[in-house]
Amino acid sequence: MQKFVISIGRQLGSGGKEIAEKLAARLHIPVYDKKLLEVAAKESGLDTTAFESADEKESNSLFGGVFSIHGSLSGFLSGGSCMERDQLFLIQSEAIRKIAEKEACIIIGRCAEYVLRDNPNMISIFITADKSERIQRIAKKKMVDENKANELIEKGDKKRRSYHDYYATTHWGEAHSYDLCINSSLMGIEGTVELLYSLIKNRFGL
Repeated sequence: MQKFVISIGRQLGSGGKEIAEKLAARLHIPVYDKKLLEVAAKESGLDTTAFESADEKESNSLFGGVFSIHGSLSGFLSGGSCMERDQLFLIQSEAIRKIAEKEACIIIGRCAEYVLRDNPNMISIFITADKSERIQRIAKKKMVDENKANELIEKGDKKRRSYHDYYATTHWGEAHSYDLCINSSLMGIEGTVELLYSLIKNRFGL
């Protein structure tokens, strides 16, 4: 099979993970979400919990684009003044690159569309949904009321945006940062999967 990568960014409660998993099943390719952290841990010899503790968490630095500034793991680690979280991100980025070289796959989050921005066989997608639908989905999933679900969504999106925009020079959720942005509320989960499946088949001649 041709080696291609689909990176999927998503708002909390948009159904992005479910869409990614269903799309991967249709394409018969693996999907990397938390599994990516396991790969990065294995590659580095570090414990998985180290990556979990820094995974898509809010960053407060005024300086973004760490990955674009340093460019490579070896150069970054030799600096001596880097925070552990930044080191973990670069190890994770190396794992993303190796996965993309090895197989066709879907990668959820983790700035994958930025890390793989020079890969000609990568399609970047961002999934949104109507706020009311997102609230209902999170309320059901977390078994909380709508006010609490809305609070979780606000905090979750803030963390994802902060994490992404700290490491990338593009902006989380903004249309010009992706090949395609889609509102899953327009066609539902299954309809969105079908649309993306057709797009990818046509793009890569599957």
